[in-house]
Amino acid sequence: MTAGKIRRNWLAWTLVASLCVNLAVVGLVIGAALHGKPDRPPPGGEWAMARDLPEPYRENMIAQLRAGRDKWIGPRERIGAQRSALADALEAEPFDIDRVRGILEAGRRSLDELAEHGARLLAEQIAEMPPDDRATYAIALRRSPHDKREHGKRDRD
Repeated sequence: MTAGKIRRNWLAWTLVASLCVNLAVVGLVIGAALHGKPDRPPPGGEWAMARDLPEPYRENMIAQLRAGRDKWIGPRERIGAQRSALADALEAEPFDIDRVRGILEAGRRSLDELAEHGARLLAEQIAEMPPDDRATYAIALRRSPHDKREHGKRDRD
């Protein structure tokens, strides 16, 4: 084989490989545009249920959250600090599993505090609903999370 023929073969294979990579990227972009982001598993608890509240209850709950920021910002900041404390405890020598357990328990208490606040706000909104709004809300809660999406976007009927 001559040097010119080897160079042409190498160049041809490089061009074919480049074309394949470009087609794969284009396919991914088109697929993402057509299908949207992949579904994420829904978070649990009251926050997930609050998303299905009919209007104006969802907006009222958001307004209450903003107005009562002082009631939930503390537990939320503690959760962030506990994450850092857990990282420190995992690296500490000597390792102390009781310290880790204490940090995890404090995190659970902070999460419980947030969940309790969310449950109170959600219950307040539900208490304000007439029967037809409660029925609409019940239907929304029964739908699968996958039924609520169309091309990666939430259905806000």
